[in-house]
Amino acid sequence: MTKVKKPAIRVRLAPSPTGLFHVGTAQSGVYNWLFAKHHNGQFILRIEDTDKERSQPQFEKDICAGLEWLGLKWDEFHRSSERQGRYRKHLEKLLADGKAFWCYHSKEELAAESAEQMTKKEAPKHVCSHKFEIRSTKSETQHAIIRLNTEKVTDQDISWDDMVRGEIKFGLNTLGDISLAKNLDEALYNFAVVVDDWEMQISHVIRGEDHISNTPKQILIYLALGAVPPRFAHLPLLLGSDRSKLSKRHGSVAFSQYIESGYTPEGMFNFLAMLGWSTPGGEEVFSKNQAIEWFAMASIHKSGAIFNPEKLNWINAHYIKQLNDELLTDAVLPVVVKYFPACAKASEGRGKLRELVFKMAPLLRERLTYFDQVKEFSYFFVMPEYATSLLIWKKGDSKKALLALEAAQQIIEERAKEKELKLTLDKLAEEQFAGDRGMVYWPLRVALSGEKFSADPLEIINILGGAEALKRIAYAINKLRLQP
Repeated sequence: MTKVKKPAIRVRLAPSPTGLFHVGTAQSGVYNWLFAKHHNGQFILRIEDTDKERSQPQFEKDICAGLEWLGLKWDEFHRSSERQGRYRKHLEKLLADGKAFWCYHSKEELAAESAEQMTKKEAPKHVCSHKFEIRSTKSETQHAIIRLNTEKVTDQDISWDDMVRGEIKFGLNTLGDISLAKNLDEALYNFAVVVDDWEMQISHVIRGEDHISNTPKQILIYLALGAVPPRFAHLPLLLGSDRSKLSKRHGSVAFSQYIESGYTPEGMFNFLAMLGWSTPGGEEVFSKNQAIEWFAMASIHKSGAIFNPEKLNWINAHYIKQLNDELLTDAVLPVVVKYFPACAKASEGRGKLRELVFKMAPLLRERLTYFDQVKEFSYFFVMPEYATSLLIWKKGDSKKALLALEAAQQIIEERAKEKELKLTLDKLAEEQFAGDRGMVYWPLRVALSGEKFSADPLEIINILGGAEALKRIAYAINKLRLQP
C-alpha cells in the first residue's frame, strides 16, 4: 500500500483550557485556518492542557464551540495530556545524552537569584551549577526539575526569520539552562509544545507576539532533539482603545459573549480577519472564500490593531442586511424567546410569535447591528408601561393629547390602509393642531411603544395589527381621562 504523503503546510492552534476562549486566540485561529486553506494545507487543533491544576473541561468545550461557530473546522484534534508518554521518551533520551540534567536548586534559591537579576536589570535566567551532580536520596530529588544543558546544545546565538517581523535574535547568554519538566511524567509547556509540533510535522507556527520570548527557548529544544524548527510568525496583539493589550477592562474578551449577544459568525470572522491584515484592495467586507484567496502572511500588520466594537457592529450589520426574512426570523426568534418567555407561552407556542417576528423582519434588518438588540423592541412583545405625562407633546397638554388619540382611534377603527392612514393623520394635524404633526404622532408613538424613541408609529401599527394598536390607544386614552 502506498503511504499517503501529508500536506507540506500543517499549522496548529494550541490554546490552553485554563480560561474562556479569548477573542485574541480566535483571531490567531482565523489566521492559521486561512493560511492552511490558502496553501491547501491542514489545520490542527491541539488543546495544551499540560497545566493540570488550571485546565478545565468546560474551557476546552468553550474553545471548541467557538471555533465551530466561526466555521474553523479542524483536520486533526489532539490533547497534550494524552501524550505524556511521548514527552518521557524524549526526556530520557536527552538525559542519557547529557543534553538535559536534574537541577536541585530549591524554589527559594531560584527566587533569590531572580530578585538579584532584577535588581541588576539583567535578563532572568538560570545557569545551573548542578549539571554534573548525581543525587539519589528522596529528600534531595523530590523537588528537582529537568533542565536543558544549553552549553551542550550550541554555542551560537539564537535567531530566526519571522514571517511577520523579519529577523529576530536572542543572545545565548540571555537564555540560561531552560526548564523542561517537573519530572519525567510532567513536561512543562516549552518542552511539550516542541515535541508536539515536531511529531505532528507542524510546518508553520503562527501565534501571538507574546510568545516571542518562548521562541528562542523552543528553538534550543529543537536543536537538542536533532529536529528542524518550523517557520515562525508572531502576530500583533489585539489592543484596547488606549492601545494597551486587550483585557476585561476594555469590555468583553470572552468569545462566547459575542455568540450569546447575537453576532453572526460571518461578521465576526470578517472583523477578526481584517483587524490585523490588509486585503489586496483595502476591502473591509469580504467573504471567507475571498479571504482564503487573498490571504498572505506578508500582509499581516506588524503593529497591534485596536479592537473597535463600533467597527464590529458596522461589519456585522452588513451581514444582517444580507439575511432574507426567513433567515432573519430564524436568528432573532430564539433571542425573543430568551427575553420574553411569557410572550412565547401566551402566543400559542411559537407560531404566532414567529409570525410577529417575521412581520418585524424589514424593520429589524435596518435597525439591528447584532441580534441581542431585539430586546430594545420590547414594545412589540409586551404591553408597554409609562408615565401618563409622557403622552403629552412638548407644546401641548393632556387635553390636546387626549383629543389627538381619540381622533387617531377613530381613524384606525375605519381600517384605513397605511398610506391612507398617514394622509388622514397628517390632515388631522393640519386641521386641528395648526400643522404641528408632533401633537398627533407623539402621543400615538408613546401609546403604542411607551418610548420617546421607537419605530415609526405607522410601522408599529402595521406590525402589531389594528386590534392590538387600538387596545394600546384605548389604554392611553384611559390614562389621560383618569389624570387629575
